[in-house]
Amino acid sequence: MAERFARLPFSILATWAMAFAFIALLVGGWRHATATVEKHLQEHVLAVAQLAAERSALAFEHADLSLKSIIDSLRPGDFDHAYQLSRDRQAAIQALLALGQERNADLVSLVVADADGHVLASSPGRENATDSARKNYFLAIKQGTQLDTPVISAARHDPISGIWGVHMARRILGQDGQPIGALVAHLALEDGFVKFCRSQAFDDKDFIGLIDATNGLLAGYPTGRNFPASLADILPLNEVSAAQSTDDVHFVRSPADDVDRLVVVRKLPRYPFYVTYGRNIESLLTSWRYEKLLVALAAVLALILTFFVNAGIRRRLALTTQLQHVRGDLEESNDALRTALAATELLAAKDQLTGLWNRRSFDQRLEGAIAHLARHEGSFSLLLIDLDHFKSINDRCGHVGGDEVLKRFAEVLHERLRQNDVDARWGGEEFVVLADGARLENAFLLAEQIREAVETASYPCNIQVTVSIGVAEYRAGETGDELLTRADNALYEAKRSGRNRVVAAEQVGHDPLSFASSTSPAPLFATNENAGQ
Repeated sequence: MAERFARLPFSILATWAMAFAFIALLVGGWRHATATVEKHLQEHVLAVAQLAAERSALAFEHADLSLKSIIDSLRPGDFDHAYQLSRDRQAAIQALLALGQERNADLVSLVVADADGHVLASSPGRENATDSARKNYFLAIKQGTQLDTPVISAARHDPISGIWGVHMARRILGQDGQPIGALVAHLALEDGFVKFCRSQAFDDKDFIGLIDATNGLLAGYPTGRNFPASLADILPLNEVSAAQSTDDVHFVRSPADDVDRLVVVRKLPRYPFYVTYGRNIESLLTSWRYEKLLVALAAVLALILTFFVNAGIRRRLALTTQLQHVRGDLEESNDALRTALAATELLAAKDQLTGLWNRRSFDQRLEGAIAHLARHEGSFSLLLIDLDHFKSINDRCGHVGGDEVLKRFAEVLHERLRQNDVDARWGGEEFVVLADGARLENAFLLAEQIREAVETASYPCNIQVTVSIGVAEYRAGETGDELLTRADNALYEAKRSGRNRVVAAEQVGHDPLSFASSTSPAPLFATNENAGQ
């Protein structure tokens, strides 16, 4: 045999060697390109499933925050004798639940009950619509061991709306830390999940679903398909359990529709639910089968096949680049959404001119401080501040100059406060301060410091600015409006008494009462040059 090859012309040996080398190069290149596409396709499937899991977890977090917000607005006394709760209070609690539903579209229904399962209130028209209102259900919630975490059920069907979802329950604790009631929400994620899926431009044979540990479906896309059954056919439950904590991507062929897919299962962070994503790869497999045939024909038509292999490699490189762009776009979109959400929330909470909190944000903090004192010991006071003769400032400096004066005043005010105090623009030239932990005497001293700092500070348009301040300390059982009224009465007295002074509302007796103050009446209009003359 060796002698026969030795007798062959060198050109023939060289031609065979080049032919085999070229074929080997083609086969090796095809295998490498296939492995590259498979790798990036698996990364894409993992990235989409992970993004869907994180987004679904955020929906659960949002719902839990809504429940906490509602619980913070409830009073411990509501649960002392639930069956004797007044109609006005029941209506107030029901309005609170309706507001929670309005702010979170995923909340289908809300029910609040005491520790014995007696329903205090529920979302409108839902008094007996779900079994979450049954006594045994609330007793089971009360007997749970984890007091500060939400209790979440498996997937369940709402008999009224026909919507699949879960029950998310939060225990309501008394001052002794023991459960005195519970708030239960029927949470449906179908709309938000489908909206997310539509933004991903899935193939018509792709599927993605949100399931519980028993393979029960909460949401799926495309809608209307029997995803639990399909998933059980595609990926047995023992493989689902194995996939929960790994990055395994399963290559499976569904007997239900005879479609090849890449399937991955992802667990939601902190919640017992899973996202399963199946990517259709039928077209890709078909392409690979044809390419195998072309590579096989390369043994005879090596030179002709070179063009087709190069085209295949280019197609794979294009797909790889596209997958990388999709992954990058998903990450950038996620970061941009988080940044935009944070910026929007901060912008909505701040006064555009002064940068202080606006009235809506201050109202929320005031209600939060009152709710906190209902459960804990402590105190706080309110300072209502009005710039004296501000119309004269606008007449002298114009509205633009007046705005600059307001901004400068906000800086002076903010510099005099502690880190835990809350300052806000109440409206126009009125400002308000919540002095956390301050009794009436300390709040009065703080107000005097603010008044002196404002009077001695420099301002645009070279004018002198003074303020009148009304101070009131929070009384147990008082509402925010009542506290603001007392502070406003004190402010009125300060302005009636000549302005540029601090008047405090008396804790016991007739309002208002002024502490010792050596202030003089504010000038109607003055400049900084002659302020001391």
